Amino acid sequence: MPYYLLGLGSNIRPSEHLRLAEQQLQDIGEVVSASPILNTAPVGDTFQYEFCNQLLVLHTEMPPTMLKHRLQVIETNLGREPKNPSRKTKDRTIDLDILARAADADTCRQHPLEESYYQKVMSLWTSNLKQDVDTQTLKV
Repeated sequence: MPYYLLGLGSNIRPSEHLRLAEQQLQDIGEVVSASPILNTAPVGDTFQYEFCNQLLVLHTEMPPTMLKHRLQVIETNLGREPKNPSRKTKDRTIDLDILARAADADTCRQHPLEESYYQKVMSLWTSNLKQDVDTQTLKV
C-alpha cells in the first residue's frame, strides 16, 4: 500500500476543521504521522484570515485519482464550496492536497515542497522529530 504526504490548510475555524479532516481521513486509511499545526500568513491578498497548516502521512491502498476524489468529498463535507475557478482565492474551511506518494512514510516526509507555508511546517516537523529521537537517545 502506498503512503501519501498530504497538506492541510484552513483559515475558517481551523482547529475544528483540521481535527474533523483528520478524523475523516482515518476512514479512508491510516494516518501514520502528523506534523504540528503551524499558523502561517496567507499567500495572496484575497484572504481575510491567517491560515493554520499541517502535513500528515496517510497509508491507504487507494490510487491517487480515487484519493483525490475522496479528499474533495471531505472538503465539501466540511463546507468548502465545490470546484470552481474562484475558490482558490477565497477563505476556506479546509484545503486538502496530495503533495507526494511513496513506498514508505520516511520517503514521503523527505519530498521537496514548493509552497513556503508547507516548507515551514516541514521544517518544524523535522525539528520536532529530531528532538524526539535525541530525547529517546538520552533516556536509554
